[in-house]
Amino acid sequence: MQEKWHKYLTRSAPRYTSYPSALHFNTAVGPKEYRAALENIGLYEPISIYIHIPFCTQLCWYCGCNMRVENDPERARPYLQAVIAEIKQVGEILRGRGVVSQIHFGGGTPNYFAPKDLRNILDQVEQSIGFTDKSPVCMELDPRLCTSEGIHELAAIGITRMSLGVQDFDPKVQEAINRVQSFEMVEACVSAMREAGVEDVSFDLLYGLPLQNADSFVDSLRKTISLSPERISLFGYAHLPQKILHQRLIRDDDLPSPVARADLAVLADKAFLAAGYQCIGFDHFAKPETAIARAAQEGRLARNFQGFTEDKAKNVIGFGPSAISQIHGLLAQNAKYISDYQQAIGEGQLATQKGVEASSVEQRLGDWIDGLLCRQQADLSDWHEIAAPDDSEWQGLCAQLRRFEADDLIVLAAGQITIRPEARAFSRLIAAVFDPSFAKQRKERSAKAFSRAI
Repeated sequence: MQEKWHKYLTRSAPRYTSYPSALHFNTAVGPKEYRAALENIGLYEPISIYIHIPFCTQLCWYCGCNMRVENDPERARPYLQAVIAEIKQVGEILRGRGVVSQIHFGGGTPNYFAPKDLRNILDQVEQSIGFTDKSPVCMELDPRLCTSEGIHELAAIGITRMSLGVQDFDPKVQEAINRVQSFEMVEACVSAMREAGVEDVSFDLLYGLPLQNADSFVDSLRKTISLSPERISLFGYAHLPQKILHQRLIRDDDLPSPVARADLAVLADKAFLAAGYQCIGFDHFAKPETAIARAAQEGRLARNFQGFTEDKAKNVIGFGPSAISQIHGLLAQNAKYISDYQQAIGEGQLATQKGVEASSVEQRLGDWIDGLLCRQQADLSDWHEIAAPDDSEWQGLCAQLRRFEADDLIVLAAGQITIRPEARAFSRLIAAVFDPSFAKQRKERSAKAFSRAI
């Protein structure tokens, strides 16, 4: 990584899986607003479905997901009844409107439950909302809970894409994050998936984990490539022990420095491109023949709460605690805690607890930022028309863009901004300068810091 980029490594930016981001959610959005949005979905309008399974059998110390450790599946069984009831409830509101384009099981650990239980959830989706055999069904899996029989059963109930939480293959790193799973275990999972006819296998990897170094990470990359997954998601570990208390179990001294962390991402980028993978957005990789790679090639790549996707649906309906739905500019999030969620659903109510309704300008800004992140290029005149900045704001933006250009992060030409391929890791940081709400937050934080200083 170029030395002049080091100054950007400690700067933060929103994930931009939605706009406005979850930081803007408030209680002005509740069940009434969510119901009205559902009622306005068009008859043939594409919808994507997300189903949250919040249970795990063991706590991974790096994890920032909404989950609960539960070793007795019977104690979690009321949750299955609640999520099935929520699907039925939403189906009654939709009354046949909408066409399901994709279903995604996330967590937590979706394969915490037996395949027959997950089939019951899918059956309810089919009965209440409807989907066809052409609708991909994706599921995140914990290799430690996988068996060959279970994988074959998941394939039999219609799971077409399976995503394994690999993170890293180094045993020392795995011990440092409390997630021990051997290469042989993951290899057996992939073998079972291939035997079951699964043609779309995905790996999740993390860089910036404790005890990671260049040599061990290169070995993890080599092992990943040897198993030949169709897709790879490469995320940077976000160490936030002030907010996520169990991350305090990870020693700060064991974490790589910002520069060493960035170098790991560069190693991965080079290794996957050399192995024939195509870079998707800024943190995904895929084989050229996959649906997501074709979407990127054809300018159809999109971004939602699961990251980059080929899914054409702009509307997402989320089920389960903390699940976020996005419909026509309305962002609505369910209650975070399982008990609150189950109580609301048990009382026949929607579990919406907070959210935000994007203005027409915010919706257009969100689309523009998505375009920049998905295609690494965008038209500056389009942003100018949408945001309508005053002269000082425009001059400030231009000054920041000139700094980015001087540092070889971007190219400015013919009214276009293009993020350089080797600078993809800074895509969110670059996008953030076009986000008025983020700029406002930065000014407010700076003002508070100044007031404390004096």
